[in-house]
Amino acid sequence: MVAGNAIERVHKNIVEFRNFMLDEQHFPYVVFLQGSNFATETFSVFTPDGREIEISHKAGMLNRIDRVTASSLGREINQNYCENIFVDAGGVRQMLQVASLYFQASPWSAKAMAEVLLDVAKTSINVLSADLQT
Repeated sequence: MVAGNAIERVHKNIVEFRNFMLDEQHFPYVVFLQGSNFATETFSVFTPDGREIEISHKAGMLNRIDRVTASSLGREINQNYCENIFVDAGGVRQMLQVASLYFQASPWSAKAMAEVLLDVAKTSINVLSADLQT
């Protein structure tokens, strides 16, 4: 899928899930993205002819992280935001449901994804448990 289309699909899916979770105190939505468009640090690759090329994570033409973080309200990446965030704005308390976006250039291992998902699941259970006690 072309990067722009994939990013658009991520936004759409997050918005749809937010609508579904409006009455909940948690938002267990996790996105894993990988590839040079989602690099969080500069790295090098070798071309078939042996030349080394540096891929900068700060290259605006390449990096797409800022296009996806609109879905997480500009929050830091690679963090668990399963528990909803509450802010006061103009005398009104607002609930923010933030997607947990995880980016890296190299492929995600099953173990790394499982660790993130387990952390989100534990957070979700803690929020649900606290909700039952009130």
